[in-house]
Amino acid sequence: MVAFAEEERFSRRKHHKDSRSCAVAAAYCLSEAGITLADVDEIAIAFNPAWPTPSNICTDAELIAELLAPALFGHHRPRQVTVVEHHLAHAASAFHPSGFDEAAVLVVDGSGDGVSATLAHGTADGLKVLRQFPFSQSLGWFYETVAEHLGLGNWTSSGKLMGLAGYGNPDRYTLDFLTARAGGSSRRS
Repeated sequence: MVAFAEEERFSRRKHHKDSRSCAVAAAYCLSEAGITLADVDEIAIAFNPAWPTPSNICTDAELIAELLAPALFGHHRPRQVTVVEHHLAHAASAFHPSGFDEAAVLVVDGSGDGVSATLAHGTADGLKVLRQFPFSQSLGWFYETVAEHLGLGNWTSSGKLMGLAGYGNPDRYTLDFLTARAGGSSRRS
């Protein structure tokens, strides 16, 4: 790897909110590598803009221009970008640089391409998805909702809650309201 950068580091907006552009970060990485966008053979994005319709490529000129502003790249505009399934991109970015020859890979987030959690098996041959859970069963969105309820803000509040976890007290608490009741009902009378 020659360079890596997140767009939010340049825009100074967390998660580069309200934009899908990665142009400034891409321009930085190309500059670090001493090449131009025209020298790149393939560009991949980690989401499917046509979801729920399966797609391996995106040829939407407007979206490509939004992602990679042509003005930053000598007005060069790729004709297409490769689409990598969102959770597969997460899994690959964790497994491949890990140094492990084989590993179980768990990806859990709010949702990406309709999926909220993926369990995969990583080997030298690549990643094999073993199981996926739909966004309707998202633990990430549940966690985000809890964080919002605690008053930590919206959309990115789960990151704040995760950061606070390290300051928590390791005492055990009994949460009776989360305990399943006999007969399969957990409703209170």
